[in-house]
Amino acid sequence: MAKNQSMEELSKLSIYKIPHFKQNDIVEGTVVGVTNKEVLVDVGGKSEGIILGEERVTDDQLYKNLKVGDRVIATVIYPEDERGYLVLSLKRAEKIRKWRDLTNAFKSESVLEVEVIEYNKGGLVVDLWSMRAFIPLSHLDRVHFAEINKKTAEGGTKSTEEKLNSLIGKKLSGKIIEIDEEKNRIVLSEKDITQAVTDEELTALVGDIKEGDTLEGVVSGIMPFGLFIEIITREDKSDKNKFIPTGIEGLVHISEISWEKVNHPSDHFNVGDILPVMVISKNENENKLELSVKRLQQNPWIGAKEKYPENTKVKGIVTKIESFGAFVRLEPGLEGLIHISEAAGPVEVGKEVEAIVLNVDERSQKLALSTRRIEEKVLYK
Repeated sequence: MAKNQSMEELSKLSIYKIPHFKQNDIVEGTVVGVTNKEVLVDVGGKSEGIILGEERVTDDQLYKNLKVGDRVIATVIYPEDERGYLVLSLKRAEKIRKWRDLTNAFKSESVLEVEVIEYNKGGLVVDLWSMRAFIPLSHLDRVHFAEINKKTAEGGTKSTEEKLNSLIGKKLSGKIIEIDEEKNRIVLSEKDITQAVTDEELTALVGDIKEGDTLEGVVSGIMPFGLFIEIITREDKSDKNKFIPTGIEGLVHISEISWEKVNHPSDHFNVGDILPVMVISKNENENKLELSVKRLQQNPWIGAKEKYPENTKVKGIVTKIESFGAFVRLEPGLEGLIHISEAAGPVEVGKEVEAIVLNVDERSQKLALSTRRIEEKVLYK
């Protein structure tokens, strides 16, 4: 049968699709052999990869006892040594592997064990797989959190520090609620794995909430698309630092954070921040709320037509330049557009410009500006 197959057909078989590696490539493979001097790894190439003995000396326990069948991530040091092996390094790929595993743990909501190494006014700094992570005070187990609030009430900051100091060296369990490799930021929650409110109680609490209600919440997680909020209550409303998490969760979509354009929610809030929110809608089947921060603030577009009449001269800051024109911020949350046909010349982001108002449409939240008409000395009011 093989004789009847053309070379073209054979070339389509996956066995002939052998990857080619170059220096600094990241590869993943399976350990197929282990000796005191080296580890052989099948990476699907024309030859096996080899990890030399000195590369196994690392603080990471996951690499201390490699055995046949283990999956590893490594960096290519040399595409081929004198024996034809692909020379690999575990150490250089260690950080990449850790971030990949942490991201998977975040997605799967895995419970992880950490050790407290220090504290600050916002929470606990912990060791997670030899990396620094953070647990905000508001995300400690409800028992720990209640104890810290009690210490604060009894003796102020010093008593709180004593309680936090007593946690150093302790092992805690938590799950990742925020992860950002670029910012080297990992935030965990201890309380999220110790749900104190039953499903029946949660359903009853959500049932009492109405659309349009203003509630108070703590930021429990941050994602590119918005803020996760846990609704809180207070026994003593005079103490802004003392509150009780209810277990009710909601989402503030990025479009509901501010009347201004929001590039990323983390530019405006941090995990642990306490803020008022308005209930937009609720999903009683899942006991989830859709929330808004900006609707508790004045909409800058209301009354904009009276505030910026046509043909009046205004000043603003250029915030963005597109192929069709430039956006200019007149005030927080209110931007106008200088269309390219109405531009007198080039503008620069961050610089102030003077323009004339051409039109204001409050309903569609659009404001047209012109710098060309100033240059042409068009009359304005």
